[in-house]
Amino acid sequence: MTDAGASTAEAPAEPVTGSLVRGAGWLGAGAAIVKSAQTAVLLLLAAMLAPSAIGVLAVGALVLNVTGVITDLGSSTALVHWRGDAERAARSALTVALGLAVTITAAVWLLAPGMSHVLNTGDLGTDVIRGLILCLPFTAVSGVSQELLRRSLAFRRRVLPDMVGAVAGAVLSVSLAATGHGAFSLVYGQLMQVSLVMVLLWCMRAPVRPGWSRDDIAGLVRYGGHLAAANLLTLLMLNVDYLVVAHELGASALGAYSMAFRLAYMPYLLIGIVIGGAAFAHLCRLAGRDLARAVVDSAVVLHTLVLPLYAGIVLLAPHLGLLGEQWEPAVPALRWLALYGMTLSALHLCLVTLNAVDRTRDTFLLNAVHLVVLVGLLVAVVNDGITMVAVGQAAAAAVTLVAALAVVGRRVPGIEWGALLGRLAPAGFGVFLMAGVAVVPQVVWPDTRTSLSGLLLVGSAAAAAYAVPVVLLVPGRSAAVATAVSRVVRGRA
Repeated sequence: MTDAGASTAEAPAEPVTGSLVRGAGWLGAGAAIVKSAQTAVLLLLAAMLAPSAIGVLAVGALVLNVTGVITDLGSSTALVHWRGDAERAARSALTVALGLAVTITAAVWLLAPGMSHVLNTGDLGTDVIRGLILCLPFTAVSGVSQELLRRSLAFRRRVLPDMVGAVAGAVLSVSLAATGHGAFSLVYGQLMQVSLVMVLLWCMRAPVRPGWSRDDIAGLVRYGGHLAAANLLTLLMLNVDYLVVAHELGASALGAYSMAFRLAYMPYLLIGIVIGGAAFAHLCRLAGRDLARAVVDSAVVLHTLVLPLYAGIVLLAPHLGLLGEQWEPAVPALRWLALYGMTLSALHLCLVTLNAVDRTRDTFLLNAVHLVVLVGLLVAVVNDGITMVAVGQAAAAAVTLVAALAVVGRRVPGIEWGALLGRLAPAGFGVFLMAGVAVVPQVVWPDTRTSLSGLLLVGSAAAAAYAVPVVLLVPGRSAAVATAVSRVVRGRA
């Protein structure tokens, strides 16, 4: 994607790893606050509402997420990769995004009763879908400003509006839930959040005004078209299980499954998406061996952070019963979905790498393969219950990851796969120690399997067990730790 007179983007003046970690740190802080607020609201509603009501909210969120992907045809994300006047191109991107958002909002409002009927969510489903779809124009406008800030590596200003908006929306949702507003407490909280984020982004940088340039739109859509299609396939892949479960098993089964999915999906959102978002802005600026090294660095950071979270979910899954006996059937599904989330995190970095080297068509094709394999498996196993649906998710992701690694190996020559595995060895050993530390107490003291004290005790011990080899076995870390300990003993730290 080029523009007349555009110059090639310069490589960053500092090592990518350090800049990547700082950018990922800000994105991670933002994601942690946003997702923690969402999780707190979800757990509160789960304790107060029936699984069927949680299923209705899951359907409403699905409709909003799917429509959000197609509002700008990928033009907002294309701004990060744009080789020209990004401020001018952003005006065209805003026009496309806002126009589509308003049109889609009106269409979904009219179609909401039919959607609710097909997905077995009743009148409440219609009202929730109509309420949540009103968020779409706000997110379309915000998306352009967010991507411009990401392009300039201004990650702090990029995430602060999300943090404030998420907390404000969570406070409103919790307050309304406590006063008996039920499922609609989340709808009102979401509307508060997206409107506040949009206003705060305008405080972080000048608002983008609508504009129109045929050449800019052509360039944005040329890059973003495949990306939007790939993102849409990804979203369908991430949510087709909801559709199948809702249609075949009903709202109660969907509520149990969606709870397991959301918990297993959290590390992917907090780590996988965050690392990918920070890495994409850097990888777009690199080529050759520098690019290959940066991909390996990104993979090491990603897996070192995500492995203990998913291992913890597998080991501590029975504690989901603390929310009530109605959630215990979701425990086996949660464990399989943890394996799915771990695989999905690695797959996401592969797709980010392909997007950064302008191979969005490969991303689209890989997502298409993933979706086809997944739908086939879901249709075959859905009548066996939500656990088998989770198994299908994990299997489809594993097949797609194998294909994605082969494609990345061709598109980005020079990746040292052996070195990558060697650098991940401490993390693998840490997971092994986690398993031992977590399993023994649960066998010796059965009361720790589903109790708050057991969750805190076993969880803390497992986290410490993982940290020891990761800190001590990483090259250069053991010497640094020994020096720090020596200083503490001498009273000089």
